[in-house]
This record gives sequence, C-alpha cells and structure tokens, in this order.
Amino acid sequence: MAKLTTEDLTSERSPGRLLRRIHKLLVTRVDSLFDDEQLSITQWTALKLIRDGLVTTAGELARSLGIATGATTRLIDSLEEIGYIKRDLGSSDRRVVRLVLTKSGEAKHAERVPVMVASWNEILADFKKQEAEQLIHLLTKLHDSMERVVAASSREDE
Repeated sequence: MAKLTTEDLTSERSPGRLLRRIHKLLVTRVDSLFDDEQLSITQWTALKLIRDGLVTTAGELARSLGIATGATTRLIDSLEEIGYIKRDLGSSDRRVVRLVLTKSGEAKHAERVPVMVASWNEILADFKKQEAEQLIHLLTKLHDSMERVVAASSREDE
C-alpha cells in the first residue's frame, strides 16, 4: 500500500497538482485539434462514448462527461439536429431513451480518430511502448480506486 508524506502533497510531485496540470494541458491540446471543425471536442467525445458502447442514455452521458442534465440535453439535441445521433424509443420501457449513432455520426467519429491517435502519439513520443501501456494500466488502476473510494464515501453520507 502506498504511503505518501506531507512533503509529497506540497511538492511538485503532488498527485493532485500533477493531475490538474495534465488535465488543463490536455484540454488545451485537444480543444486546439477541433478549432477548424464544425464539431466540438465535447460533441466528438459524446459520439465516441456512444460508439464504444460506454453510454447508451442521456443520464449515462451526463455522468461520463461530468456535465449537468440540461447541458446534456442541449448536447444531444445538437448532435441529433446535425444527424450524428438519434434517440431510440424502441425499448419496452418507455422511460428509457437510447442514444444511437447514425451512419453520418459513425463517419464523423471515424474521421477524427487518426487525428486523436496522432496527437496521443506526439504526447507519448518520449515513452517506450511498454511505458505507455504501463501508464494506461496505472491510470486505469487509479480510476478504479477513485471510483471505489468515492462510492464508499457516498454510501457513508447516506
């Protein structure tokens, strides 16, 4: 089990500080990749999440993107208006509305994938393949640990 000290949290090595800085730099970098597009990074990310099967409903999309339900509705409306997704009311439960990519949405998603891969390859240029895989493994482990801790904390608050 890792044990950090007070110095670890007040230094340049502070995990929280590093994650915030990486996130800020990542947002700046990725936003710049969509400057010339009719599609925003948030819209593309929504297409990717739906395409990858990670989200199927508006609620799941809101949670995954960390945005409010009103913003999610506007996002879905905009993607539906330009023909990239559709709302599927075909469920036996009429309260459940599934989000489905259209062929046009699939094509728009696929069009940006090489740009995103090239960007990540540029960011990870100083990493060996094994180091990049280890980074992804450790980030996944950190994510899972954070979800566990947050879920446990939420249960304690109830």
